[in-house]
Amino acid sequence: MAPTQAGPQLLYRFLRIGVSLLAAVFLVLRFSGFAPLMPADDGSQLIAYVMAGIAVVLVLAGVFVLKPRVPARRPSQSSAEYWSTPATAKQALSVWFVLEGAATLAAVGFLMTGHSVAGAAMVLAIAAFWIVGPETFERA
Repeated sequence: MAPTQAGPQLLYRFLRIGVSLLAAVFLVLRFSGFAPLMPADDGSQLIAYVMAGIAVVLVLAGVFVLKPRVPARRPSQSSAEYWSTPATAKQALSVWFVLEGAATLAAVGFLMTGHSVAGAAMVLAIAAFWIVGPETFERA
């Protein structure tokens, strides 16, 4: 049996697992009494808002700027053919990397500051990442 080539869909699944586990660990730490890494002051609040703001901008860029650039699958094209096209894989990976980066940035902001705005940005970024999966691009 010939080995199958790992495609962008497999990479997406691993990224989704990784960012979800990262957020889950940070949430468990925070809600089990682990204190934020920074003291609660104006500086940590500013950091929380800045990191959350950057994460939200990245989500908006990923969903509204990068996602529309991914070529649509033609009705006659199989899923394997669609993902083997370099332009498709490159554009889809750009969307996923930006959304994963947004989720990671917000998660780190939440761990550092414990501020709810960073937590909300983390949830938003992870939700966007889960919604914009391979099946979103495969719909013809």
